[in-house]
Amino acid sequence: MKWSVSAHNSMRRCQRLFVYGQVVASHNARDPLRHEAYLLKQLQSLSTWQGSIVHRVLATSFLADVRAGRPIDPVALNATAHDLARRQFAFSAARKYREPGQTKGTAGDAYCALYEHEYGEDISPERLDLVLTTITRCFEHLAGQETFLAQLYAGSAHLAELPLNFTLAGATITATLDLVYQGANDQLVVADWKVAGSETSDYSWQLLVYALAVARCGRWPTVEAEAIELYEANLLRNQVRQHPVSAQRLQEAEDFIYRSLVEREALVGRDRFDDLDLDEFEVAERPGTCYHCNFASLCLRQLEEAGRPEEAQMIQERLW
Repeated sequence: MKWSVSAHNSMRRCQRLFVYGQVVASHNARDPLRHEAYLLKQLQSLSTWQGSIVHRVLATSFLADVRAGRPIDPVALNATAHDLARRQFAFSAARKYREPGQTKGTAGDAYCALYEHEYGEDISPERLDLVLTTITRCFEHLAGQETFLAQLYAGSAHLAELPLNFTLAGATITATLDLVYQGANDQLVVADWKVAGSETSDYSWQLLVYALAVARCGRWPTVEAEAIELYEANLLRNQVRQHPVSAQRLQEAEDFIYRSLVEREALVGRDRFDDLDLDEFEVAERPGTCYHCNFASLCLRQLEEAGRPEEAQMIQERLW
């Protein structure tokens, strides 16, 4: 069993969303249902997509600048991001992600599957321009975070999009760190990029899970967990927030994971597809969850085939 913060969040939003994304979806399964679920799992909304573009450029071009000691150049980063965005948009608009034999590996960084293209929503030039403007603003905000950047550049051994894992209660806990490096004072620093406008989102649990992963993955055997520095850099809101780390907070994060694992096992057992009965899982309580769900078409079809017309009708009303 694998656990991640994103999987936990999907489980809390909707049982069926979680099951389709975490158990049913499989890129190499011959079962058409599992393949379709995998394809739909790749969908991104415009708001999620703009964040992924920013993350990609930070993990490549920006990381190369940091390692070489070159000062940040928001104009160059923005040009790289806009070029990538246009190539990915064209790929998605042509629905190339649905071409037989198409894989992420063969498509390279052009691979993209947008929710709006899959479900026939119009993306006007104005909406695309807004995405590009948001991307530009993010790099401009980062360039203005002088204190944060000075700390970042003073560090060493910078790594981006680093996957880590450790074991807890028989499960593999996974985390992918946006950026981790050795700070100037020899402490480990984790920076998590955010491209979100909400003032109410709380990412403290996510950052604390990252600290646990750093402390327990075995890559840094001498690290003291309480000495890890955690930064949440919200580039859209132009805010950098440090999350405090303590032994008590890390214990609370471990308890949080453990409770989630118990809830998950009660829902789907040991994550075996062959043991699943999709008819057992409930439809999301909140209409907005269905409206923005990657798996809406698959879920609706399965409900109709399972003889659950009232729930199928409810999904249809939520979508249209």
